[in-house]
Amino acid sequence: MPETYHQQLRRQINEALGADAKLPADLQKLLHHISDTYSQFDAERAQAQTTIKLRTEQLMASTSRAYSFLDSLHRGFIMCDVNPEVVLTNLSVRAMLSADEPPSPSGANREWTLAAIDTLLQPALHLKDLIRASLASNQPREFKEVSFGKRVLRLFIAPMINEVNGDQQPIGAVILVEDITEQKVLDRSKDEFFSIASHELRTPLTAIRGNASVIKKYYAESLKDPSLVEMIDDIHESSVRLIEIVNDFLNVSALEQGKIQMNPEALALADAVSEVTRELQALSDAKGLALVVDPSVPAAPLVTADKQRIKQVIYNLIGNAIKFTDQGSITATARADQNFVYCTVTDTGHGMPPESHRLLFRKFQQAGSSLLTRDNTKGTGLGLYISKLIVELSGGKIELEHSEVGKGSAFTFSLPRAASRQ
Repeated sequence: MPETYHQQLRRQINEALGADAKLPADLQKLLHHISDTYSQFDAERAQAQTTIKLRTEQLMASTSRAYSFLDSLHRGFIMCDVNPEVVLTNLSVRAMLSADEPPSPSGANREWTLAAIDTLLQPALHLKDLIRASLASNQPREFKEVSFGKRVLRLFIAPMINEVNGDQQPIGAVILVEDITEQKVLDRSKDEFFSIASHELRTPLTAIRGNASVIKKYYAESLKDPSLVEMIDDIHESSVRLIEIVNDFLNVSALEQGKIQMNPEALALADAVSEVTRELQALSDAKGLALVVDPSVPAAPLVTADKQRIKQVIYNLIGNAIKFTDQGSITATARADQNFVYCTVTDTGHGMPPESHRLLFRKFQQAGSSLLTRDNTKGTGLGLYISKLIVELSGGKIELEHSEVGKGSAFTFSLPRAASRQ
């Protein structure tokens, strides 16, 4: 059994004063008190050491789980401090940035400093400068397509903020990296398939439509059976609709691949609106709807846009308004500010519930909650998506201004004002 502190002190005193030395009672009492204090301290120290060991083991296990979790992510993960310098990377990002090494030991012998990562990503982007800008503005930043050798990466930078007594202080940044090469290849293949298939479909469909038109025009007297006349009408209407669908596919494919050449010019918005309303006047009259061009349209300043493409946008908006309006009117209005001219198409039609608003301008999506309940008689759902692509390529924006069930909808798109001539 080890000596107590009291025994150690007594032994040391005996060694100094002799074994028969008589100590005063008060001194002996003080020695006992000192011994008890040290014994208590020793017990508390042993307990603290046990607790520290336990907490250290728990922390190491938690840290190990965190590292395992980060390494299991398919997205790359980089954590930086405010300097900024790399604090942590995961296996995925090391694999992405180590093209010549096998996945498992990716970058095992490489020093993953921010300067090293920055060098790998250049000249596509300068990561260190972008992290500093994100920390300075306290705003996340996204880079959807970053060329990296033969691959394409998507990066998302988000600042980490620590709030102390209401004061927000940046403590670092997190960078998520995703390899989207396969996705881009798949999208490109899909677009090319649509483009090729659409071109191949358009020729026979045009022949079907043409022959159906010829039969209806020149052989009407020969068609005695009403059922046969109805079938010819169905063939003609279906071929027309299929050609419209094919044209939509071609437009989307060309717009997404950047193959459409925009020819911007100084354009009077009223010219485009007037031409479209003349084309759609018969359809509007057939439903008993008033098609109105407000005086604000011809009074609007010139815009910079491709006339034919903007006519396509206006045609889609007014055409949709006619489709979904049973009574009342469709009205085109305009307004302008210093930079843009805004054109609004308002109808008194069916309108849409709030939950459908977010579905607009999506590819193949109509204003319904499900593709299973879509109205196949009213288009592919590409019209608004195509309009969005055209307007954004023209430097503007398109949005749903407002819509209410039973009261109609209003869509607005903007175009840059044409530079005034000096």
